[in-house]
Amino acid sequence: MELTPEEARERCRGKGWVSPYERVATLVGRREDRVLLVEDHPTPTGSDWMIRQYAATSPLVERAWREGRRHFFLLRVGRADLRLEPGVRAAGVERVEVTDGEVRVTHAGLAGAGVGATLARGCAEGVLRVEIHEEGGGARLGRGTVVTPKLRRLLIGVDDTDTRERGATWSAVDAVCRELERAWERVFYSRHVTVQLYPGAPDRTQNCAAAVVELGVPPDRLEAVKEDFLDRLADRCFSGSTCVAFWEGLEVPQGVLDLGHAAKLRVVRPEEAEAVIEREGIEVVPLGERDRGKIGAVAALAFIDRPELAARVPRSPGHP
Repeated sequence: MELTPEEARERCRGKGWVSPYERVATLVGRREDRVLLVEDHPTPTGSDWMIRQYAATSPLVERAWREGRRHFFLLRVGRADLRLEPGVRAAGVERVEVTDGEVRVTHAGLAGAGVGATLARGCAEGVLRVEIHEEGGGARLGRGTVVTPKLRRLLIGVDDTDTRERGATWSAVDAVCRELERAWERVFYSRHVTVQLYPGAPDRTQNCAAAVVELGVPPDRLEAVKEDFLDRLADRCFSGSTCVAFWEGLEVPQGVLDLGHAAKLRVVRPEEAEAVIEREGIEVVPLGERDRGKIGAVAALAFIDRPELAARVPRSPGHP
């Protein structure tokens, strides 16, 4: 049975035990051998139970974690045979496929997890359709393939937008990303992380904090969305030193991770940042006459998957 989200929601009207997911998106890197599945769980704080079950059940799940109600699953493209067991390995990903314009993720689960595998996810915003193989419910197995548009993962680091009189980097970036999500069909604003950098830097803004965001963007709209981001952000920049760093992919390069770590502990020299930018192929765009924000913008990319570390204030070298 194949259902659109509207048809799935209509089918759920007579089923009071179905709690629909709110949003589902799938982000890919350049090689398209892995997928970052992002899901907004319907419960107020998300479900650590679901995270644990998926990680334990499916060999296709490389990593699973939760940030509030938003669940993240880093998945390998391929197929796996699941040996489901109630309460121990009750749900997981059976298959991941990437086509020209779509990503297909097949879920299987027992009881409530089976309902989540089919109707609950099929109702979500961002879903193109759900193919229900076995509907589930009660003690029955549920299996379904959730089909979503293929989105490219785009990371954007920003630093040095404000002066002592006006501006704020984190909120300016957030406002721009929300506008992009409304303006562009299928652009998905996934995450925002505020990054505390070395407070002892001489050329710093008040808090010496940068920002990094994660967007899902249709591959054929990447350059246009980047240009739109720059145009919208430029109207909110006042320092004359703003820089924006772009990176496309599921893995942040090791050189960027090292630079981010260093930028928390000490003053990073411009030539250090330039070497990383050239070696790793980071796209950096200045939005002013000076490029003082370049180091912070590139360093911020390192913390998109490490929000708790991003927020820490370093107390001494070697202990961020």
